[in-house]
Amino acid sequence: MNKGLDEETLESIRRAIREEVRLALGPGPGPSVDASSAPRPLEGDVRYFRLPELLQLVSLQRLTGRLSMRHEGQSVEVYMRRGQVAFAAGDKRGEPEQLGQFLMNMGRLSKAALEDALERCSKTGDRLGMSLVKSGHASADDIKAVLEKQTERSVYRAMAWGDGRFAFELCEMPGFVEDMPIALPVEGLILEGVRRIEEGRLIAEKIPSLDIVFTKPAYSPEELDGLRLKPDEKAVLGMVDGRRDIKELIGASGMAEYGFLRAAYTIYSAGIIRKREPSMKTGRTQYL
Repeated sequence: MNKGLDEETLESIRRAIREEVRLALGPGPGPSVDASSAPRPLEGDVRYFRLPELLQLVSLQRLTGRLSMRHEGQSVEVYMRRGQVAFAAGDKRGEPEQLGQFLMNMGRLSKAALEDALERCSKTGDRLGMSLVKSGHASADDIKAVLEKQTERSVYRAMAWGDGRFAFELCEMPGFVEDMPIALPVEGLILEGVRRIEEGRLIAEKIPSLDIVFTKPAYSPEELDGLRLKPDEKAVLGMVDGRRDIKELIGASGMAEYGFLRAAYTIYSAGIIRKREPSMKTGRTQYL
């Protein structure tokens, strides 16, 4: 799928963000921030400072703390460690529930394995991630990959919010965040988020609901080879059966929702799959 934004446009976005941050900081390097005297140095209305500007501001000051975003009953918490994104999630559940659910959603962990690991944690006092690695239910790379995906997804979702409230608090990292080997540079997250917002609008025009059911013709192996599909597009095409709606397919695929929808959008736009009439359920969805 076309990324939607060329390099010249992306560079203009970079310049605009840097300029907004420069104006927010004011002239000169400014004094260092004392966490004991200014525990909440940033708070306000998302209409005036959206997430990309806030991330840049915190990154330039190399601050450590938590950025809380609120929008129409939704929330995202972004933990920053020395100016880099260390973790983000869309609720306030504890680390065991979050990590376990993320791993299951990504197809990296079974429910039985999670229950076994949680029982071990209650006996040993280990954190869930350590227990999963010790028991062989997951590798350290599995945990890192899942947490990075969840963090990126939460940041991209909050980047699309045009109103709401934000607050940045200087604070130490919670234990489960401090233990995570994640340090995501802000600029890369912002640029990918901008691309996703643009793509999300295009996807929503073609796929306005997760209740849609796709159908496909019977392709021969030779015809499939001739389509020259990418692996994710081939995986989505292979799951289309004319019965399950998009929500069911995403759940069965083990793919992240956005990745599935992007691949479905591409092969639908190319005429490789077609829509059946949607069920009576309605409702648009958010693709970030």
